[in-house]
Formats: sequence, structure tokens, C-alpha cells
Amino acid sequence: MNSFYLCNSEVACFANDNDAFVPEKWANEGLAILEENMVMAHLVHRDFEDEVQKYGDVVNTRRPNKFKVDRKVDGDTLTYQDAQSTNVPVTLDQWFVQPFTIYDGEDSMSFQDLVQIYLHPAMLSIANGVDRAVTGQVQRFFGGVSARVGRLENLPAATSNETVLEARQVLNDNLAPMDAARHLLLTSSSETALLKNDIFVKANERGDGGTALENARLGKIYGFNTWMGQNVPSLASGTTIAGTVTGAEVAGETGALSCTLGATVVGEFINVAGNDQPTYCTAITAATTDFTLNEALKYATGSGAVCTAYTSDTVDHPSSGTYAIGWTKAIQMDNIAYFSIGQLCAFGTGAGRRTYTVIEVNGDTVYLDRPLEVAVADGAAAFPGPQGNMNIAFHREALALITRPLALPRAGTGVSAAIASYNGISMRITMQYNQSAGGTQVNCDMLAGLAVLDTNLACVVLG
Repeated sequence: MNSFYLCNSEVACFANDNDAFVPEKWANEGLAILEENMVMAHLVHRDFEDEVQKYGDVVNTRRPNKFKVDRKVDGDTLTYQDAQSTNVPVTLDQWFVQPFTIYDGEDSMSFQDLVQIYLHPAMLSIANGVDRAVTGQVQRFFGGVSARVGRLENLPAATSNETVLEARQVLNDNLAPMDAARHLLLTSSSETALLKNDIFVKANERGDGGTALENARLGKIYGFNTWMGQNVPSLASGTTIAGTVTGAEVAGETGALSCTLGATVVGEFINVAGNDQPTYCTAITAATTDFTLNEALKYATGSGAVCTAYTSDTVDHPSSGTYAIGWTKAIQMDNIAYFSIGQLCAFGTGAGRRTYTVIEVNGDTVYLDRPLEVAVADGAAAFPGPQGNMNIAFHREALALITRPLALPRAGTGVSAAIASYNGISMRITMQYNQSAGGTQVNCDMLAGLAVLDTNLACVVLG
């Protein structure tokens, strides 16, 4: 195991000398498990400093500036450019927690037994939460149609290599560095589409001797380190109404589309077959038989093409109030069945519209990839996103995961605690005996923030 940075633990509050309850061991083991189960969190820019912070603090990460080449002749005095980085302020507003209780009847178990029963699933929960939050930023790279390649629910195996080449071109045209920090992260079904393509399977054409396929990985593809991630945003099925577009439309069409869609509302995501982009309705005319999309058609669509609207829901605030800007906890919905983990969720219809990714569904509530950027009131419309996969091709410097250690409890508060830090991630473990519950309460938590560093360094690959 790699070595970890350890803070000193506080004195335990209970008279139990069983080393299974030493928080340093839990913090070390927990961080190791966390590291093993994250995917995209390993691939983005990481920023860690050994400076204790609290939730809501703002820290700065750096976005390197680009130098400009100069010319000279003999005798010229050189003009030196400042080697500077642009500070990017990031709020530490991603606090991932997983508490559990080890009851008295189990406190005689060995440390490894407790790890398998409690710590491993706890760390897996946090790892999934972190990875979903990081991969959930994919919709922040949507940009215009030129920033996306491919089509939703349409990644044919025979031409999947062409889609990857298009993503490569987007990054090349945006001057993304052509180094080892380029990655392609795929859903399981998109990975399958690529694996069915002979170009990606034939060892003699790959140039790696087939080692990547032996390890169940795609390896290097057109300059991308290629990975499959189970937390990449995707939706297999949603709550919809369907109709057809009356006439054929050319690529670049921006006007109203005549259809037989029926009852839909402004703000709902509408996917037109052939175009297959994450578009949404901005206007409805002619007694709901015409609708306008938020962007021009990227691809031509045929007469009678199916158009699918994703049924909107409404927010159900428990006290009929408002979820304020910065709200990061659960948001209650009237029809939670409309939402799934990995699905887009948008609020608003105009300039204030914001799109998020659902990273957890619990009861009748959803958790989003980041805090609310615009307040959402009780009864406000919530728009579930469309079916399909939202893979991402990116350079490491497109996105940053910033973590800082949390403070240890004060001495004398009756809490045993420790912090482990390694490879840009910090994990805190606190333990306390609860007489009422008859067991030791354990809390695993980490504090982080996310920042988009450069939207030019990522391309959404639909599938």
C-alpha cells in the first residue's frame, strides 16, 4: 500500500482497546478503497493542499496561461513574458458523507471483517458520489452543436471510429495539448459499440499487441486513453410522449417545426430523430402543433421523423418554500419516477435556465451534481433529460477536482478521529460511542469543489 499523510488522532472516548476501532487504520483503508473505485476523478486536474478548510470556503486553483512566441535578431534585447497562472476561485461545496453504526454485537469482529461489512460499501458510496459529480459536469461542456459529436441513442459499431475521430478533431481545432493527458470516458453501451468495431479489436492494427483487450480495456484510441465508467451520465428510458415531424428539415433549420406531438410545454427536452441532440423547446405555436428548439438542427431530419418530448415534473418543496441559490442537498419532486441517476435535470425556460445531472435518487428526492445556481421555488417546472449516453473526450486541464482536509474535532469532545491524505484526496474518519444506540457511530467524509477550467478542452460524445 502507498504511504499516506496522517493527522494525529484524538483520544478515544470509549474504553475499547480493540485495534479494529483505531481511526487511523479506517482512514488509511478507506482512502485506499476510495482510490480504487473512482474513474474520472483520477483523470481530471487534481488540486490538494494540506490546509484545513470548512464547507463553503473559497480556495483558488490555477489555470496556466499560454505563452506567445516571439522573434529576434542579433543584438535584440529579449522581452520576457511573465510565467503566470490565472487564479480560478472554487467554492468547497461538495461535502460527501457516509455515516453508519457498528452495534455492540459486532464490535468484537476483526478489522478486516468490519472493512468488508461497513467500510467497503461506505467508501463505494462516496466513490460513486464523487465520480457522478465529476462526470455530471459533462453538460457544462455542451456549448453549441460544434462542441458535441455523435447522436443520442445512435452510435453504430461500424462507424463508431468516425465519431471518435470527430471528437479528436474538435480538441485538435481547439488547440488542446496533444499529450498523454487526453482521455475518452465511455458508458458501458458506448464501449460495447466500439468493441464491436474491428478497427478497435484487431491487434495488428492497434499496435499494442492486443494487451488492452486482454485487460478488458480499449487502451489508446486515436490519442485518447480510453476508459469505461459506470457513472458516466446516461439514460436508458424516460417518461415521454411521441409524435412526428410533418415535413423534412435541413441541417441548420432554426424555425418552428410542424408536428403531431400533442401536449408539451416550453422547457421540455425534445429529441427529433435524425438530429438526436439534447435540445429543448423554447416556443410553442399553432395550438401545440409547432415547436421551436433552442438551437439549429445539427443534422437533417426526414418527413415523418419521430419527435419525443420528455414529460416535465414540478418541484415539491416540503414547506412550500424555495430552494435557495447554493442549495446542495435533496430536492423533492412530485413525480420522482420521471428521474434516474445519470439523467439531466433542468430548471427554467429563459436566460435563467440551468441544467444539472442527477447523481442520486433517494425516496422522492434527487441530488444534483452541483449546488443550485438559480433559486427554485415550490411548484417550479423540472425538466428531465433525454435518453442516450453522454460520453466525454477531454484533456486533463478541462476540469479540476479540488479537495482539502476537514478539521479534526476538538480534544475533549469525546470523538476519536483521523485524516488520511494521498494523491490529491483527503478522507476524514470520526468515531463516537452512542449509549442510546448501543454502538459506535462512524462517519466517513471528504470535502471537495469542482471547477471547469477550460471549456475548449472537452467534447461531449453522444451515443
